[in-house]
Amino acid sequence: MTDKRKKIEALINSVLSAIDISGTNAKKYRNMFQVMSDAQFSKWITAFLADPKSNFRVDIEEFGDESRKLKFENVERAAEKLKLPLFEYVYIPHVSSDPNRPVRTKQPVLVGYLNIKRPQQLVTKKTGLALDDKDRDENTGKVKGDSKGGTTTGIENELLAGVGADQVLSEISGARGDNVTEYDNMLDEISRTGSVKLTDIKTGVYDKPTLLQTDLFLKAMGVKTDIISESYYSIERLHANMRDINRQQRNGG
Repeated sequence: MTDKRKKIEALINSVLSAIDISGTNAKKYRNMFQVMSDAQFSKWITAFLADPKSNFRVDIEEFGDESRKLKFENVERAAEKLKLPLFEYVYIPHVSSDPNRPVRTKQPVLVGYLNIKRPQQLVTKKTGLALDDKDRDENTGKVKGDSKGGTTTGIENELLAGVGADQVLSEISGARGDNVTEYDNMLDEISRTGSVKLTDIKTGVYDKPTLLQTDLFLKAMGVKTDIISESYYSIERLHANMRDINRQQRNGG
């Protein structure tokens, strides 16, 4: 075994032992390296370093063995061994009015890679073409079976809301979702004018079967919400109550 290989294996072992104090991950890689010849190890590490997508997989147990949980203090210990700063000042040029004077965070902040995965339900290959819309769920009004070209889940809806795609979310969850009234209005507007705007086909909350069903389930559980009806704790109701109290005080009530 060459000195260079010994140093590489020692570094890998120390970092994995720091991030996983149970030693499970370090043992896994020690066993993997043990059966490699120097030539095989050299070929593996060269390919590993040449591929920017290559990473060491760390297996953890979020629920179970306490020693297998991923803790931030262990991540800090591993970063120290790699001499890798976890906190840095971040410059945000797009929020500055002067491009020559970018805004900088007041304090060093945690930096790192954020893996962004395209949700499977929004991938093109998961969507298709439906030739009619007759197959609908009787309770919710949503298309199903052969009439369903594609659908979204809560994760996709959260992402759309997070990027400010309110109009897309409104269309998917409304006219193209369970709101049959909006859907009929959309088709009618397209047939008459050749195009349609969401503002021209919006309807009331009572045309949304899914919301009505959710509100009904919550009421059956004894939970009052403002999904359909006005919230008891709404700002408007609070202001109205305050006006009534002030009026009574002025009248000596």
